[in-house]
Order: sequence, then structure tokens, then C-alpha cells
Amino acid sequence: MKFYQEITDYGDKIANGVYLLDDAKAKMYAYVSPNDGIVKTFNRPISISTKGRKFKIVENTYNYEIPGEVAENPRWIVMGSKGDKYFVEKTDSGLTCTCTGFRFKGQCKHLVQLSK
Repeated sequence: MKFYQEITDYGDKIANGVYLLDDAKAKMYAYVSPNDGIVKTFNRPISISTKGRKFKIVENTYNYEIPGEVAENPRWIVMGSKGDKYFVEKTDSGLTCTCTGFRFKGQCKHLVQLSK
């Protein structure tokens, strides 16, 4: 999980929020309002669409301790070609990966890398 500043240009809107997202940028765990800088957390992760939106990774300057992820299924960390960490998890329906490629295609090189 990382903090991402939204940098989408919405014209009149001056400031975008900061989001605590998983590595696939598909689930939001917390939100930081540009108005008050307070981290607002959720009881459960919220699905988020990043389609058409732009983000940049920002430092955790909010004194917020990012919770460790608890996995119910066997899980492995796989390093991407650009140094990003992805999580490959074994589920009842097979292997899944947190990368964008898997989310859109249902297959990715990280699954292949793990099986070597």
C-alpha cells in the first residue's frame, strides 16, 4: 500500500485528495482531504476506479501507520521489472496478482515468474 496524490486536472477544482491504495490501485483504505489533511479510514477497503485519473506516489507525512495486510490464503511478493512489489495469492479459483496486467487480462508475467 502507498499514498497516492491525485493529479488529475479537473479545470476549476484546485486541490485533489490523497488516497491510501493497494499496489494495483483498485482498493482504497484511507483518504486525506486537501482541506484539513486528516486521514480518514474505512472499516473495509473501498473499490476505486482510476480510469482517466492521474496519480503520483507521495510520502506518508501524515503520521499514519499503514496497517499490515492480513492474507487468508498463501501469498508471495513478486518484484516487478521496475521495482514495484506485487502480491500473488493462491485462491480457490487459482492464482491472482495485484498488478494492472492481471486485473485487465487475468494473466501476467508475475504468475509465470512465480512458477519458475
